[in-house]
Amino acid sequence: MTVTYLGELHSSRAAENNLGKRTYTRAFRLESDNKADSAYDVGSNASLPVIGSVYPDDAAAYVQTISIANSDPWKGWTATYQYSTERQIDQTDPENDEVLVSWTSEIYQEPVFKDNAGNGIMNSAGDIFVEPLPTRDNAHLIAKLRANVQSVPTWVIDYQNAVNSGPITIGGLAVAVGLAKMQRIEIGEKETRGLLTFYQLSFEIHIHKDGWKLEPLDAGFRIRDAANKLVAIENEGDNDTTTTPVQLNGLGKVQNNPTPANAVFLEFKVYPELDFTVLPGVT
Repeated sequence: MTVTYLGELHSSRAAENNLGKRTYTRAFRLESDNKADSAYDVGSNASLPVIGSVYPDDAAAYVQTISIANSDPWKGWTATYQYSTERQIDQTDPENDEVLVSWTSEIYQEPVFKDNAGNGIMNSAGDIFVEPLPTRDNAHLIAKLRANVQSVPTWVIDYQNAVNSGPITIGGLAVAVGLAKMQRIEIGEKETRGLLTFYQLSFEIHIHKDGWKLEPLDAGFRIRDAANKLVAIENEGDNDTTTTPVQLNGLGKVQNNPTPANAVFLEFKVYPELDFTVLPGVT
């Protein structure tokens, strides 16, 4: 069983430039001396390019697609190759492939306790709104990253819902501390390239310009008395306890003359803070 390489079909050569993405087509003729030879036997001929081979006249273009077809009753074969600059791949190590980054956004509704000037949102008497809670539209910028890994990374457990502990850069965009949060992680089925097996890993990083700290309005039904004990807040002029949350001053006491301008907002870190520069495509 012998497959003979006969050379390139020069008439098959084609190229396209689509907004900077360059693609090329080449085809080669081969001949088999045995009816039992398969497309795999033909495509394995040592004279043919392989996935990841560089286009002769464009070092940034790599083989991404190979098609093998019988062009004669059984002897003649045509091997067609598609090259592209869209993604750089490494034939010897899939983990060295270029990390792909794409961007999108997500709009959602969230509770809101202060306006765009930082003042508390409350009624004209200084009480906060309880039912319904005020809400607003908000949006996250989402970076979607895709890379190859030879095994499932150990960090996929710890990094779920983590925020960046230091400044990072994704696709040239600088992101300050605490603004990026790991969201969705997906790992594809095992793939093979040459003798190596690998997985395609994809994950999303959501970027919120105000960060991911919890900042509720300081308000409630109880205060700390002189002995630092919790006691119910009573309505002025009677002994009845309040049935609506009362604005507090950040020290466990009732805020004097509460207004939107003197509303106190607390701050809590509710997500783990980790180094995002260990993630593929993040520096």
